[in-house]
Amino acid sequence: MGFRLKLREALPDGLKRVFREQIESALKLCRHPTKERGITVHEVRKHLKKLRAAMRLAIPEVGKNRHTREDRCVRRIGRLVSDLRDAQVRLQTLIQLRDDTVKGREDSPFPRIEELLSLERESFSAAFAGWQKQAIPQLERVEARLLKWSLEGLTWKQICGAVGKIYKRGQRGLAKTIDDPEPENFHAWRKRVKDIWYQLRILQPLNRMVLTEMAHDAEVLGELLGREHDLNFLWARLETERGDEALRDELAHLEKLIRKRGKRLRTNALELGRRFYAEPAKAFAKRISIFVGKRI
Repeated sequence: MGFRLKLREALPDGLKRVFREQIESALKLCRHPTKERGITVHEVRKHLKKLRAAMRLAIPEVGKNRHTREDRCVRRIGRLVSDLRDAQVRLQTLIQLRDDTVKGREDSPFPRIEELLSLERESFSAAFAGWQKQAIPQLERVEARLLKWSLEGLTWKQICGAVGKIYKRGQRGLAKTIDDPEPENFHAWRKRVKDIWYQLRILQPLNRMVLTEMAHDAEVLGELLGREHDLNFLWARLETERGDEALRDELAHLEKLIRKRGKRLRTNALELGRRFYAEPAKAFAKRISIFVGKRI
């Protein structure tokens, strides 16, 4: 049915359907993982992030405390494979940099670093081989509890208000990043961007043309911030290897590449972020509520 509400569906039923679909998709992957473990981990974590974004829309009705308890449970499931996912991201980021650098040549400029990260990924892969057995019962329990949430009083006005709050948090994240452009601030801002992207996708049926375009802008912004984060994440790991003489030349080359590319990504992200978050949060929420009034 897609990651979106349907206008002819009761709002409480629609939101619970979104919950159920994301959990069932994650469960299916856990029960029948792909041959490449990294893909399974990535897709499960993506469904969990979409679930958490949808759950935030219910806060006005279920309350912050109840939402926080369930949100922590979902985050705990994601953390079952966080180390494995991190190792996969570091290796993938290096391979992308390698491919962009060699441009058709067969020789890799980072053979020793690639071997190091490959071995690290395999080590984590072996250590977390049975993570699905832990994740499945936890997902099933979360699903049972979420489907019991009392959402009968949830209104579109509350939904629009919740989205407006997420948008405002993104504005604050942007402002903090501009004032203090440290990696952790870019990463925190990225989380808020991902939240609004997922939520705009959920609300797309209200105005497909406008909300699809807005969701696309949020997606592009999230991708810029994601690539910038992955570069920083990779370098933070490799900085610990500075004392290894065998890696010295490769690290020096890689550091220059990461700094140059990261600077460009940050510049582009801030430019797009300023445009995306230029609208006052109240006006943003009101605009979405106008779409509701026209369709409901």
